Amino acid sequence: MYHRMIGIQANEVALQITGLMRGEASGNNVSLQTRLTDDLPRVWGDRVQLQQVVLNLILNAVEAMKMVALGSRRLSISSTKNDEGVVISVQDTGVGFVSENLDRIFNAFYTTKCGGMGMGLAISRSIVEAHGGRIWATQNFPCGADLQFVLPTRVETNS
Repeated sequence: MYHRMIGIQANEVALQITGLMRGEASGNNVSLQTRLTDDLPRVWGDRVQLQQVVLNLILNAVEAMKMVALGSRRLSISSTKNDEGVVISVQDTGVGFVSENLDRIFNAFYTTKCGGMGMGLAISRSIVEAHGGRIWATQNFPCGADLQFVLPTRVETNS
């Protein structure tokens, strides 16, 4: 159970973590860009837990790009709103996933990384689902992955 649930701006969470990760990205010759939609509604959540999700996704993306040519290492963090809520996307130009494994990557102890534990995406899924959202992955063509999660927006009341 999360005890620090408050109305938060998802963009702030994304910006805090991208700020922390710029050095890691730069050290791995990764171009890090943000494309955040202005005036998104608040989501109801635990800021630290949501920061953990964004951190996990960014770390995985940087790791996936270590095996691609230096000039093509691009990481993009974006936000938008859809019918379900606020969507955060972490898109990379790394090695991507084998299509058959997309359903398995969020399972605990499933990993495609040498020396990986297979817990980062499982933990991320648990956090997102505990916040009433969902998380998924798609291929980023021509290479890489796009991991996204959506969180329901916070309904403001006038009481």
